[in-house]
Amino acid sequence: MTVNYLGNQLTIAQNMILFMRERGYSKLSLSKLSGIPRPQIDQILSAQNTDEYVYDAQIMQIKQKFDLTDDYILTATEINQLPSPPIVDEGKSELAQEMLDGLDHILDIYSMYLK
Repeated sequence: MTVNYLGNQLTIAQNMILFMRERGYSKLSLSKLSGIPRPQIDQILSAQNTDEYVYDAQIMQIKQKFDLTDDYILTATEINQLPSPPIVDEGKSELAQEMLDGLDHILDIYSMYLK
């Protein structure tokens, strides 16, 4: 059975983003692990592909590399269906809190440059 992945780009893009979050992959690490060039990973995640043959081949390559099923790739998944991280109720050291605050500032600055 042949699956039309190009017709499901939005669902696949959302599921790939969730997959990356679950596994802790960046776009670059996903690119290196799957063998797909980084610009192509960007296109997959933004659902901007136009060449059905190339897109289908790339999705098949990702599925094969990470042993993913069609159900995993094609079934719409909501972000709230992800398992939440365990809540740790330990106090942070002063240095750890300072570093986390610094990271929050960096992320705030970075978010200003996103679309």
